[in-house]
Amino acid sequence: MGASSKKLFGAILLFILLDLSALAINYRMAYQISKDAVAINLAGRQRMLSQRITKSLLLMDLQSSQNARATEEELRNSFRMFDETLSAFKHGGPAIGGNGNTVMLDKTNSNQADHLVDQALQIWHPIHERMLPYMAAHTDIPASAIADVRNRMIRDNLLLLDLMNQLTSSLEQDSLNRSNALRITQTSIFLLALLNFLMIVRRFHLLARQSAQTTQHYNELAMRDPLTGLFNRRQLENNLEREAATINRGRQGNIALVMIDLDGFKPINDRYGHEVGDIVLRTIATRLTESARVNDTIARIGGDEFTLICPDLRNKENADAFCQRLLDSLNRPIPTRAGPVQVGASIGIAFYPDHAENVDDLIRVADKTMYAAKNAGRNCYICFDPSQPGIQASLI
Repeated sequence: MGASSKKLFGAILLFILLDLSALAINYRMAYQISKDAVAINLAGRQRMLSQRITKSLLLMDLQSSQNARATEEELRNSFRMFDETLSAFKHGGPAIGGNGNTVMLDKTNSNQADHLVDQALQIWHPIHERMLPYMAAHTDIPASAIADVRNRMIRDNLLLLDLMNQLTSSLEQDSLNRSNALRITQTSIFLLALLNFLMIVRRFHLLARQSAQTTQHYNELAMRDPLTGLFNRRQLENNLEREAATINRGRQGNIALVMIDLDGFKPINDRYGHEVGDIVLRTIATRLTESARVNDTIARIGGDEFTLICPDLRNKENADAFCQRLLDSLNRPIPTRAGPVQVGASIGIAFYPDHAENVDDLIRVADKTMYAAKNAGRNCYICFDPSQPGIQASLI
């Protein structure tokens, strides 16, 4: 083998090593981003759990014994998830993920995140110690313990929320720093490989494209509701702002905002569990997609709340026909492992710019109109009409 062949062979071997290194970093990046996304989501969930615990404690004094038992069970579940997640952030270990499955969290690994977790634990520790005996033995919680914990949560809830907000931001920044470091390393390997083996530039283009596709994939995940695959609230608002800007530039047409709240979903979810509840939500999402028009935007904005942006629905008559089609589709029985179940839907419709001067007002009007439909007997739709005093009163 001549010297040139040896150099070429050496360059090929070096490229293979560099190529394998680049692939390893790429998969490491995807793995790390996925783990970071779980930690960030759970840190955000801590805010909701803190509020839910406070709400449950306040409600337990105001409800009947039957409702109080349900509220106490919600308190226990929220307490357990908050406690396990906070401990996992401190020490690393298992926590309950958003889908109800156990996930493994790494302990926080930055000084700022560690400090925030320590502050939260300092606030949480007296509450943990006060409630732990009743949580561990699953015995009734005495009124004195509830009163003590309620007072602490009323006093410290805002501070806990602020700490969890800061923790979420800190984890996001840590994730960004790690991703940037991995991307810098990956880019360095690409450049070194290019200098050593110019004959296989195509390979580098493929790897760069793969990296771009990975980034695009996670950007897409950030716009979607993980359960249904529909757009989330953030992307809905972005799309609504874009559609409104098109109208404001002087183009003809309007936007119909259709707000949907499922009727009868909570009893199904409570009776048969989250697995059946998730099947119902995914089926509803599929039926909305099938019933919507090609240019409509569909989003899930809450537990059992959905929203559609419908450009150029034109008028109330078209909206009536459209919403009736939605109701007919949503009212069909849904097959589940527990047998067929059925939900209804309360629907409110408002038009831009006819019923609102800006996007925020449009959302508010459509939401209030949806609640008017719910108050009118549920499983029906109402198109906003300024002449209807009931709806007007609810907007004040």
